[in-house]
Amino acid sequence: MKSNSEGRNVRVQLQSSIRHDGQTADNHELTASGILIEKAGKTYLQFEENTDGQQVRTTVKLDKPDALIMRTGAVQMRLPFTVGEIRPGTYGAGPATFDLFVKTTKLEVTENRFTAHYELHAEDALLGIHEMTIHYTEGK
Repeated sequence: MKSNSEGRNVRVQLQSSIRHDGQTADNHELTASGILIEKAGKTYLQFEENTDGQQVRTTVKLDKPDALIMRTGAVQMRLPFTVGEIRPGTYGAGPATFDLFVKTTKLEVTENRFTAHYELHAEDALLGIHEMTIHYTEGK
């Protein structure tokens, strides 16, 4: 992989599926350019996406057993992943922010792939069952 002062350039392909009780799955795909960064012995994947005309920067801590997704910009989000545990997270868009609970059922981190299956809960209610896979490969 090519190196630069900030990390290695990668091509990011994200696929996600969200299931809500009694509904068909909502599928989402994203392709973006990103950077793979090594810092303090940990690996981070960073990329940006355009959401309804507004930028959102996503950072994924590629660590098993304690992965993390952080989003900043038009959306503020923090989702921690540890298999078998319920961890506190947050989500915000505009002035509204609320607490979430993340129950991770599957977490895989390999050289070029991050996979997380998890439930999102808020105030004792299941918001959805999520399955996400992020592939990242050399190049832009």
